[in-house]
Formats: sequence, structure tokens, C-alpha cells
Amino acid sequence: MNHTDLNIPKKRYRILFCSDALLVDGVTSYILHLGTALVRAGHQVAVLGRWAGKGFQERYRREGMQVFCTLSPTVGNLWFDAKARAFDPDVILTDSRRSFPLATRLKKVTGKPVVTYFLDHLEKTDRPGRDVPSLVRWSDAWAVAEDPIRRSLLEVAPDVPLFKLPRPLEGIIQGTPPPEREPFHLVCFGRLSGYKTPGMFRLLEEVDRLEREIPGFCITVVGGGGWRFWRFKALAAKINRKLGRSCVRVTGTQVDPAPWLEKASVICGGSTSAIEGVLSERPVICFTGFWFGLITEDDLEEALGYYFGERGGHGHFHEPGVLEKVIPEVLRVHREYDSLRKSLPVMARRLQPHFASEEAVSCFEQIMRFLTS
Repeated sequence: MNHTDLNIPKKRYRILFCSDALLVDGVTSYILHLGTALVRAGHQVAVLGRWAGKGFQERYRREGMQVFCTLSPTVGNLWFDAKARAFDPDVILTDSRRSFPLATRLKKVTGKPVVTYFLDHLEKTDRPGRDVPSLVRWSDAWAVAEDPIRRSLLEVAPDVPLFKLPRPLEGIIQGTPPPEREPFHLVCFGRLSGYKTPGMFRLLEEVDRLEREIPGFCITVVGGGGWRFWRFKALAAKINRKLGRSCVRVTGTQVDPAPWLEKASVICGGSTSAIEGVLSERPVICFTGFWFGLITEDDLEEALGYYFGERGGHGHFHEPGVLEKVIPEVLRVHREYDSLRKSLPVMARRLQPHFASEEAVSCFEQIMRFLTS
């Protein structure tokens, strides 16, 4: 007999996410996606941490989460301690890297269990408080979204309780009809990290060829990333002067991708950005260190297995000839645009179950049953 049969209301939990992100990145977006799904399922969610730049604070609040943030030279402070005590969470959720020392501190302050989620393989564990023994000692359970990471964690710490906790994108990223082919708008989307930007730079370096093949094209680079952002800005100014029109735009960090996804004829990006592109029903060309090329119906499952270039795939940008695929793939999308558009809703529907909100909430509640049993 289940709760529905007994007419017993489902347990609602108070969840405190720790965050130490200075800018929008994979961790802060994961908190947004998972936190939104949990709030919509009736749980109470708060996010606590320091920020020193443009983040998701307003989007967190808009989705019904409480936000406790302040400028702080240290990862933790007495103000954070007081806010955590007052919120009185049932569980503390943290990533395995920057936020983990804060979660460790708040576990001592509140006495509540810590669930550590891994969005990447174990790395940078030489940092104080983020080493493997600390991750094992201070975590009551580990959580992971992807099988390759899960397998690697089992090898490192087979005795730590390990659960699935997927990234829910359902309801956040909506598919919309793609625009007409002309004007052809390429949106390079995602954080401007070292392994995601070589394809974007190659795109701009060969802009003369684009101008010959696709007159009237435009490119928007959406994302922040230190010095690379300023290099993109300089390249954009140079190209716009050369071509005599404003065809390349660099926006910097954007907390809501929806307007840019909606305008795009094609998305150039990787990992979560590529997933969002497919769910938005746009052609997606993977631009990552491990995958360069158009995602099609035939290789969608393979791309998913590699987390759209995050974990591996079709070569590496250091290998000879890989970056030479960039312009041909863009031209292919332009040439086959009308036929490709027909497959986009099918691809989005195939991908949606892997990022369903209901499954993420169910996985979280399974973790809580384990912690409270």
C-alpha cells in the first residue's frame, strides 16, 4: 500500500544548497535546474553562498528558492552559520569541489547530513578540505547524474552510498519552432572554457569563407570566461570593421539562455549547452574538446553517452584535422536546414526522458528515505 492509498501527504523536505560560485557555471546551473524541480514538487529550497559577480540569484528567487548570499573573503562565516541554523535544513547538498568546505562547516553547525553531488570526475582533490578522505568522511551519501562518473566513483570509494541524481531540464528548456534559414544566425553558447572555445575561435578565424558561402550570416557568442571573453570582443570588433556590418556580437554571461536559443538557426556548444540546444529543437554542432560535429538522429544516443562531448567522443581538437570540420559542418546545416528541421522535434522527444523532472525528484526522495531510515 502506498501513500496515495492511505491518503497520507508526501513528506516535504527543507533542502539547503551550498554554492561558492563567483559566476554562472555548471554548478550554479545544476542548482537552478534541480532546485526548481524540487520546489515545484513541493519541497522548500534555499541556496547559501558567496557571490562576487553575475549569478543566478534572481532566477533562484523567481523559482521560489530562498537565497542567502553576501560578499565574503572566506568560504564560510558566522553570518552563513546563523542563516543555516535559522533555515534548519533536513539535508545539505553540495558539489564536490569549491562548495564542499562550506558544506563541511555547516554540517558541524547544523548537525544535518550532507549529500555531495559530482558533476565531473574526481579532480583537484589536492586542495585542502576537498581531498578524497574529506569527501568520504563528511559526506553521508554521494550523488551523480552520469554513468561514467558513477563507475569511477565506485572504484575510488566503493563503500560510500552512491545514488543517481540527474539534471532535470524538463519544464525549464522549451522547444520552439526554429526560425527561417535566412538570416542564418549561429549562437555559440556556453562558458568560454579552454576546451570549449577552439571551435568558436576557428569559426571567427574563417569568417571570410562564411561571408562567401552564407551572405548575411550573424554570430552571437553567449557566455563569460575571463580573458577569452575579451579576446572574443576584440575579434568581433575587428571582423565587424572588416565586413562593414555588425555581424558578430559577444554578450558575456547571460543568466537566461531562452531568448538566445529561440533566435538561433544553429547552436554551437557542448555538454549541457548542447543538450539545451537539442531540447530547444535547434540543430546543434558540438564544439568541445572531445567532439566536433553535427548531432543527428543516428548518433544522438552516442552523444548522450559522452554527455555531448564532455566525457569523450569524436576525437580531440589537438588532433590533426579536427578543427577543419567546423566550417564544413556549419555549411552542412545551412545547406540541409529545411530537412534537418523535420527531425528536431523527434530528437527533443527522445532526449526529454533522460532529463525529466519527475525522475530527478524521485531520485532525491529515495536519497532522503535512505538518510532518514
